Amino acid sequence: MAWRQFRVQFQALGAVVLLLLAALALTASHIVDLREVSNSAETFLSQVRRGYAANLYLAGSAVLMLPPVIVGVFWGAPLVARELETGTHRLAWNQSITRTRWFAVRLGGVALATAVLAGAATVAFGWWASPIDAVALDRLQPVNFGARGIVPVGYALFALAVGITAGLLLRRTIPAMAVTVAVVAAVQVLLPFGLRQQLIPPVHTTVALDMENLAEMGMTSDGEVRVVGNFEFPGAWMISNETVKPDGTPFVRLDDPTPCTRAADTPKACEAAVGALNLQQSVVYQPPNRFWPLQLAETGLLLAVAGLLTLLSFWWLRRRVT
Repeated sequence: MAWRQFRVQFQALGAVVLLLLAALALTASHIVDLREVSNSAETFLSQVRRGYAANLYLAGSAVLMLPPVIVGVFWGAPLVARELETGTHRLAWNQSITRTRWFAVRLGGVALATAVLAGAATVAFGWWASPIDAVALDRLQPVNFGARGIVPVGYALFALAVGITAGLLLRRTIPAMAVTVAVVAAVQVLLPFGLRQQLIPPVHTTVALDMENLAEMGMTSDGEVRVVGNFEFPGAWMISNETVKPDGTPFVRLDDPTPCTRAADTPKACEAAVGALNLQQSVVYQPPNRFWPLQLAETGLLLAVAGLLTLLSFWWLRRRVT
């Protein structure tokens, strides 16, 4: 009975994953060939970003980012809410098995299918994109990070737990779906751009700012002098890059910006005025060797929350649902 109720949703998402796997398998050799014939990393990335390879790259990332929402909305939310909404739970829970076993069988089957499909998609896409990742060195960037490694599996299981819990608490399928979309989407935005960088304390370093690592200098529209340094660390996730004075206070403006107001005529005077301040770069970043530690930390956090929601669901089902 659990399979009969669940098979349409599984087959639909399974078909999408199979299409992705087929497309990746058919085009993987093309990516490898492009890398071998390209005489530079820039040429390779330029060729990849043109044509169907770029579209497949975006599609693969989307397939790995969207399933958590789909799983939570169409698998998790109706799992119990549909039974409660239609009243069929009274019949199902008065048979030879307990409601706890009924719930455990359905939850276990859906969770296993979720982990298998999400895991297959992320492994295949990571294999396909590995030549690109080796050149671009951007796996730690927030969007790419969420489509690599084991994090997609964690998000999918978290979304499933959110959907099931919302369905149990609200007892209505459509409201549970809406709540699931809101919660999962919020976590997919807030966690990568807010909490992720703090899961492992980032590296904070200060380097001298001179003409060699000066990326930008000039006047802003309000008359201030803008000075931006260039901190090179291939593969690192740059969190902040702030120009500071030797005492650590942020550099705001020159006391006398006159040399830079005529920078077009006397650029050396502007450089000298800025150089006399002995400015520094205060840089906060996550180094590239923290990819897997961050993957494990974020996945562990998602699974821990999913586990707590699952325990709440079991308790609510046994104590509060009649």
